[in-house]
Amino acid sequence: MEDREDLRKKIIHVINHDIFPKIKAHGGFIKFKSLKDGVVTITLGGNCNGCISAQITAEEIVKEKLKEKLGDEIRGVKVYQDIDDQIWDFAKELLRGERSELD
Repeated sequence: MEDREDLRKKIIHVINHDIFPKIKAHGGFIKFKSLKDGVVTITLGGNCNGCISAQITAEEIVKEKLKEKLGDEIRGVKVYQDIDDQIWDFAKELLRGERSELD
């Protein structure tokens, strides 16, 4: 297993060189926030800030690119939010069509 600091540097490199230009083209920006147990947390800003669709798309794009470049050490990606995790998970389920009504 790679040293945690080496993996962190590689993640930041992929985000800055492979992902940031695409998000910047849409008026947004992305920053690495943390790495814990193989889950990368990112923050989004600019036009992406507060747009749940952009955030879900970013999670999927970032995860795909990081796994492509760095392999199975990347278990997942999540966007840092100032809202409760349960509300965030519920909103993602609604947008993905996994929920059709409020419980």
